Amino acid sequence: MKEHNMEKYTRLYIKERKKKYSFENILDEVRREQILISLGKYKPHSVLEVGCGIEPLFKYYNNYEKYVIVEPSRIFSHIAESLAKNINKNIIIIEKKIEQAYKELAKLKPFDYIILSSLLHEVPSPIKVLKIIHKVCNKDTIVIINVPNANSFHRLLAFEANMIRSIFEPSKTDLMFNRYTRFDKQLLFKLLDYNGFAILNYWTYFIKPFSNEQMEKLLRLKIIDKKIIVGFKNMSKYLPDMGCEMFVEVKIK
Repeated sequence: MKEHNMEKYTRLYIKERKKKYSFENILDEVRREQILISLGKYKPHSVLEVGCGIEPLFKYYNNYEKYVIVEPSRIFSHIAESLAKNINKNIIIIEKKIEQAYKELAKLKPFDYIILSSLLHEVPSPIKVLKIIHKVCNKDTIVIINVPNANSFHRLLAFEANMIRSIFEPSKTDLMFNRYTRFDKQLLFKLLDYNGFAILNYWTYFIKPFSNEQMEKLLRLKIIDKKIIVGFKNMSKYLPDMGCEMFVEVKIK
């Protein structure tokens, strides 16, 4: 696959989230809830967020002394800069890809907590990203990662219904955003182990029964509502391996 055209990617990202019944917005909210639970547990004072999108997490977490963002999109980094102006805290924004930002990060480390949210499946070389992250960790740094789960309920359902030939087959959303990798638990753990990270905690979250497009249609037709969305969030305790995304907390070995 070709590398992302960042301008095209940014336009698509924003367009998806402007849709009235965008399921990406719901997933953003669910994903953020998981990260905030983890942040509340560790209470880090020095945070690195890699790829902030349109809503950097410093909007929701303020128990820090230093907050660094690495964001390659000019539009997203400018949004973060605009939001940071209203906060009297030490927020540093680096408008680069993580692979190009090591010199700046080396001067700013150590970090207590590093956020790789919805990122590893979207980069051409997850190994390159994790090598940089490993270099800016110390022995106590917590790194959190979330990625879509190839063994999720909706992918397994699509496979059993003969709608896809493999759970690793790219979805319409994967193709639209030019995503590179589909992860299951085994592949994610193997990648992290290979790059020198030890798993502290792992879970999946949000049972999504159908594709984003199908879920949006159900919302538009008012077949499901916010109460059902809350139910899908809570269902993961009964199907702990089938959430639509995986979440890991790791440290360097």
